[in-house]
Amino acid sequence: MFGIVQRRLHSAVEFETAWSTPVDIPVFVRDLGEPGSLSPEAGFQAAAHYIAGSLDRFDFRLYRNGGNPVLERRVSSLRENVLIQFGPHSVRGAYLPISLDLHISHDGLREVRERYWLGESRPPTVLVSGNIGLTQPVPTYDIWNVATEDALPELVHAIRNDVLPFLELLDAPSLLRRAIFDSEVPLIDHSTAIEWLLVEFGRKDARDYVRALMDNEDVAVRDFWAQHDAAKAGQPSGNVTGEATRSLAVIAASHDLFRSWLY
Repeated sequence: MFGIVQRRLHSAVEFETAWSTPVDIPVFVRDLGEPGSLSPEAGFQAAAHYIAGSLDRFDFRLYRNGGNPVLERRVSSLRENVLIQFGPHSVRGAYLPISLDLHISHDGLREVRERYWLGESRPPTVLVSGNIGLTQPVPTYDIWNVATEDALPELVHAIRNDVLPFLELLDAPSLLRRAIFDSEVPLIDHSTAIEWLLVEFGRKDARDYVRALMDNEDVAVRDFWAQHDAAKAGQPSGNVTGEATRSLAVIAASHDLFRSWLY
């Protein structure tokens, strides 16, 4: 385990299990790792500063969020955060687990979500949230062991190869629109895609996207219209995480994407 730089997990459950489970490292490796090595906390802070330094040229700045290092930049309507988290079971000199999560917000999403938001708090503006490994060609939930000498250069290489191009896509509306319709955008679900289309392109593109989902059988047509008509009739119907069809229907109804003569 101590020689592994990137642990790639295939589900959020696998990730949480690996993140919260101590690793089995032989005693002699622990003993070899300790002389002259940084403490785990110092090693973590050094890793955060290394990552921040490598991304400084891309206008990311290092901040603190409740003690956790956060890289942040603003690009047009987007606030881009990369949260660096320290794993709970480090072994000095041998295993220093970290994970990096993207949290991308879009200023325009709050107004779109106010139409159906039922909570007392203001609607969130989150566009994307998740482990940076999900931006890879083969998406995974990743844990990085930055105790090894070559780990940080590999991690920065992954950020530049996968994360930065993904962020560039998010800031290119015409390209992102095409990728959404082609189902080629990680970390953006159908509901968020419709909301983003409403912000950037308006009701017609949002309606066309729902129709495309129906044509591709990504949405059960009968269920969608049942949920849509219930929302139009005034039944309480806030967007529900994990209930994709209902969420799509609520957004469509609250923004009047369809009228009876259209279906």
